[in-house]
Amino acid sequence: MDTRLLAKYGIKCPKTELARSSEEAKLLASRIGYPVALKADSPEVLHKTDLGGVLLNLRDASEVESAYSLIVRRFSGKKLRGVLVQQMAGKGAVELILGGKRDSQFGQMIMLGMGGIYVEVFRDFSLRVCPITESDAEEMLRELRAYPILAGARGKKPVDMKALVGAMLAVSRLLEKEGPKEFDINPLMADESGCVAVDMRLLK
Repeated sequence: MDTRLLAKYGIKCPKTELARSSEEAKLLASRIGYPVALKADSPEVLHKTDLGGVLLNLRDASEVESAYSLIVRRFSGKKLRGVLVQQMAGKGAVELILGGKRDSQFGQMIMLGMGGIYVEVFRDFSLRVCPITESDAEEMLRELRAYPILAGARGKKPVDMKALVGAMLAVSRLLEKEGPKEFDINPLMADESGCVAVDMRLLK
């Protein structure tokens, strides 16, 4: 995950460091603070979870060491740049996907939808042509079937809509200025305290 690119546009992300050995992973985890997640960093695999390349809620050095070794074994034969050690995002947050692509007719398009590993199952998303305004972003949110969840259905605290709209405007700027073929943050974890980008994909 290119945290420098996200930071350039003011998109928040958890503390993330790249480890190239289990010892380095343990050192980074202690520096970041437990619990942590370990994620394979491979340019050859689009969905890391399909190969078991994402391990969550690791609570001590022993679990980090075991998780690192397991990821290396699972990605044997694949190009593996290392393993990302990442601060765990807030428990109970809503998982969204936020990104876009370069359309041959309309140019850069931005998309917001329900994210996580079931993004292709839910197929709940909204699209706009870039650049978007704050009003556009708010309309996109309300178009989601899952909007009541974001707004605080059944006693759940509503997510920070201002922070979410800010992230959407930031991605709109990123799409326009960087001009990627495809880009997405999945998941973008949103709760009452804000939103953070937990993973991203960029195709130039």
